[in-house]
Amino acid sequence: MDNSRIGSRLVNGNRRIGRWCMVVAGSAVVAGVMPQADAAPTAPISYRQTAVVHIPAPHGALYGDIIFADADTGRVYFSDLANSTVDVIDGRSNRLLAQVPGFTNGPNGVLVDGLGQIWAGDGAGAVRVLDARRPYRLVDAVPVGTATADELAYDPKDKIVAVTSPDAVSAADPTRPTPWVTLVDARPGAGGRHRILGRALIPGATAGSIEQPQWDPRTSTFVEAVGATVDFPHGVVVRIDPREARVTSVLPISGNCSPRGLAVGVHHEALLGCVDGGPALMDLSTGEIVARYDNTGACCADEVWFNSADGRYYAAEAGATGPPPAPTLAPPAVMVIDARSRHFVTDIALGPDASGFHQVSSLFRWAKVFVPEPDGLHIYSRVPTPGSPTRSAPRFRPVNSTRKSELGDTS
Repeated sequence: MDNSRIGSRLVNGNRRIGRWCMVVAGSAVVAGVMPQADAAPTAPISYRQTAVVHIPAPHGALYGDIIFADADTGRVYFSDLANSTVDVIDGRSNRLLAQVPGFTNGPNGVLVDGLGQIWAGDGAGAVRVLDARRPYRLVDAVPVGTATADELAYDPKDKIVAVTSPDAVSAADPTRPTPWVTLVDARPGAGGRHRILGRALIPGATAGSIEQPQWDPRTSTFVEAVGATVDFPHGVVVRIDPREARVTSVLPISGNCSPRGLAVGVHHEALLGCVDGGPALMDLSTGEIVARYDNTGACCADEVWFNSADGRYYAAEAGATGPPPAPTLAPPAVMVIDARSRHFVTDIALGPDASGFHQVSSLFRWAKVFVPEPDGLHIYSRVPTPGSPTRSAPRFRPVNSTRKSELGDTS
């Protein structure tokens, strides 16, 4: 993700806060937190580090941009900037299956579509398309009209991939930022080439401000996190029609946020990973912020993930301003939030030396959480802890009453 606006709040080390890698404390269990009284939980929830998939890095520390977990195959894909590869990991057996090369100043965002293709952003003016089967060969490179193909999202209904370009500028005036989203037909045509359907300019977006897009199945549109615009310095979420390649609505964010990460969950809501404080939960129908999680002891999120199997959001809370000796705002952690009840669940602590971490994804009902760290991919698993001591849940500010869940049992 592009971090040019994070400024003094998060690392801006050569484009990626992940370049300032961290060291995690061993495999200590992270104590869970009881939700507030009205949630009536039966037991606290905790996560414990259960495995490390070691991934060597040429300069001694692994770093990257995005990690993507594919629920259909159980495979995990990491945009490994240290090795300039897409790393493929089996999420069930915790094995590194492949490291796919062929990137220049990348890969950036990464995802797998439903058509057997891996998509990965690059800094050489194109999004690269790989066959998701061994030997993961490159099948196409789709130009995005500017230097960077960054974050990605997939529309499974219309088979369209959204590719963000936060560094795009006006052809008539190269000093004027015009970040855009390129819409690409995921279905290969003649010769395996992929057709560009159009580009949606983000109105008023400042340089480097467009970040994590996601598919919204309720409206069949993409929703895109924008850290700041000329009119809305705290950021907005924009809605993009993938078929018409245009912005159809703008949802301003009330109060501090400047979102980087975004994940669509239940109740037609999305969790925003805010640079300025803790995450915020937005109603995607109205743009209203229905809850804020700004008193949990963690802050400053980048990638945000929703695990539909367990019904929880996972937010990568970097909690740091930069490499030493820059001060730390809060301990780095993965914040876990129950999407159904909107209650904070726990922080998975990563240790005080984890400054700069900013990626997370999760798979499976029993919740394996994948976090790239300097020596490889660390895996935290949810474990039952009946009878263990708990602390009171930190405050957050629910605005609306909880609506009926769109999930089944997520215990």
